[in-house]
Amino acid sequence: MPTISLRRSAAPSGSPLQELLLRRSVDEQRESRHRCEHCGRTPLTGEVVHLYAAASGERLVCELCRPLRRETPARSQLMHAPDHERSVRLTPRAA
Repeated sequence: MPTISLRRSAAPSGSPLQELLLRRSVDEQRESRHRCEHCGRTPLTGEVVHLYAAASGERLVCELCRPLRRETPARSQLMHAPDHERSVRLTPRAA
């Protein structure tokens, strides 16, 4: 019976500049993600998240960690896709 190797193959090596640019873009995406205050998880698109008022701004808490808080949230909303702010919206045409 043949054995199956589960080792990851080495990624093709690019130039140091390519690696630097890739690392930078991954780090920027990681920093811009919304994360739960308690568990650090990134909420899924369409998941209800709860926002709590704090001195340093709003704190996001996912639906799973909501029972850990005693106070009521300032507001609750659906989590949008990361590109929600950049999407094209149709507006009614003026007559």
